[in-house]
Amino acid sequence: MTSISNSRSVFFHVLMLVSLLVVYRPLARAAEGEAKSNPPVSLPANPGVRWLTLVEAQKLALDNNKSLSLARLNVEEKGHAAAAARKDYFPKVIGSDTYFHFNDDLGSVVTFQRGRLGILPPGSRIINATVINQDSNLAAIMVGQPITKLIAVNAAVQLARADQDVAQAQLDKGTRELLSGVAQAYYGLLGAQRIEAVLEMQVSLLEQVLQAKPVPELRIGLVEIRQGLVQVRGQVQDLTHTLNDLLSLPPGTVLELVDPVPAELPVRSVEDAAQLALASSPEVREAEQGIAKAEAAMKIARMAYLPDVSVMGGYANQTSASYIQPNIGFVGVTGSYTFFEWGKKRDIKRQRDLDMALAHQNLQVVTDKVQLDARKAYVAYDQAREAYRLSGDMVQARKEAEKAASGPAAMQAKADTSKAELDRMKAEIEYRVAHAKLAGLFGQP
Repeated sequence: MTSISNSRSVFFHVLMLVSLLVVYRPLARAAEGEAKSNPPVSLPANPGVRWLTLVEAQKLALDNNKSLSLARLNVEEKGHAAAAARKDYFPKVIGSDTYFHFNDDLGSVVTFQRGRLGILPPGSRIINATVINQDSNLAAIMVGQPITKLIAVNAAVQLARADQDVAQAQLDKGTRELLSGVAQAYYGLLGAQRIEAVLEMQVSLLEQVLQAKPVPELRIGLVEIRQGLVQVRGQVQDLTHTLNDLLSLPPGTVLELVDPVPAELPVRSVEDAAQLALASSPEVREAEQGIAKAEAAMKIARMAYLPDVSVMGGYANQTSASYIQPNIGFVGVTGSYTFFEWGKKRDIKRQRDLDMALAHQNLQVVTDKVQLDARKAYVAYDQAREAYRLSGDMVQARKEAEKAASGPAAMQAKADTSKAELDRMKAEIEYRVAHAKLAGLFGQP
């Protein structure tokens, strides 16, 4: 019985030492990197290994992501469409030229000056004049300015701007989701790698202990640790593949992650989180542009009740009729109106009314969803932050208890300290992931 107790004590002591070593080694390395203002750039010996901070990972993701590249092109295309729509505010200068060659002169007229009773006075002269010449050309240049259509132009500009804003909101949304996904995968992989290192060192040391003292309890513990190590290695592989895919790195790249614990976010309550997420939400911006598009469509629908009026002026040169001067200048107003089309205008207006109602309702739905997601994310973040803080307090308390313990209780105290260190590691990873989720809702990397 004493042998078993001593073996357990050795096991707990080894576990404690290994845990402390693995927990503080990465943190010390990160702190050392932060302390240097200009850290030297060193290439890894193995070209398949990549040292990576979270900021570097997010920059790689933004630079290499193909979906974001398409979204940026979409924003640029919508910007050109909005610029083109604005040009319809200005007058149009139109030029035209028409030429006809007929097989004969078209028609003729007799011109004369009749008397009072329609009788030709003595000495009257009769002239045959061709109505349209065999070779006829009509060239004209004209300036036209729509009047009532300016309302439709304004609506078209609003639609184009709304489409551009929607495209920008979709780009911002994709960027946020990508950055948040990279942060969560990064922190998950960081935690899995640390746990993997702990378990590997535990397995190595326990194998050495078992060679000296083959105790069944230690053998069972070794098997359990190996089982956990298999699971953790699978998680490390999955997260590594995910992160490599997000960063567009070669599939076989081994990632060495170094990153300090992120600072607390500037939110103090659930409502603060909801309002901050609402103010920076691309989903809300996209829904607001849906209302703008519905209002612009309503303007176009109301245009159907107005006549189409335009002002125009220009210059024409003609060779069709010899009895008309070749150079002609003109200015005028045109107007048209459709009086009856079987109630089409009324149906379109009702459709636009429903579109506006749907857009307003969609904005409310999106607003509620964004606020709800922010509240949930804040609660999870607040709980993870408090658990991380308490885990630190527990580690400190266990260390103090370990100093005060003596005799057989000292070994148990060391084991308790080791367990507290492992719990703190898990709490840190949970805090990092919750921090990344909440920060993503605020548009922070």
